Amino acid sequence: MNKTTLLRLIPGWILHLAVGGIMILAGSGKVFGFAPPEVIEGMKKHGLEHQLTLIGAGELVTALLLLFPRTCSLGVLLASGFWGGAICIHMAHQESYLLPAVFLVLVWVGGWLRYPEMFSSFRGSASGSSGATTA
Repeated sequence: MNKTTLLRLIPGWILHLAVGGIMILAGSGKVFGFAPPEVIEGMKKHGLEHQLTLIGAGELVTALLLLFPRTCSLGVLLASGFWGGAICIHMAHQESYLLPAVFLVLVWVGGWLRYPEMFSSFRGSASGSSGATTA
């Protein structure tokens, strides 16, 4: 592994460990019943108190998929949906959505740093082909 690869890989891991760690802590609290009262009140305010365990379980699974190298691309996809949903909930209630938006950006930047090929479909091909493979 060359120095350039390490200079990308280490910050990517740091970002995903930070976001994944936060999601594991928050999800565990929701699943196992030790979420802070502020979180529970916020979920009640948004009408989500009955889905607390389900949301927490989804958060845990997403974080684990994000952290395991073989499932990182699926983790990025699910984390994007999770944080996008959080942004929508906050927007619908005229609340600040800055924090979930920051986490969403960190997930994508971390994914790009760890596995830049994950985003290869965003690049145009030099040969002009659509990128589709034939059997």
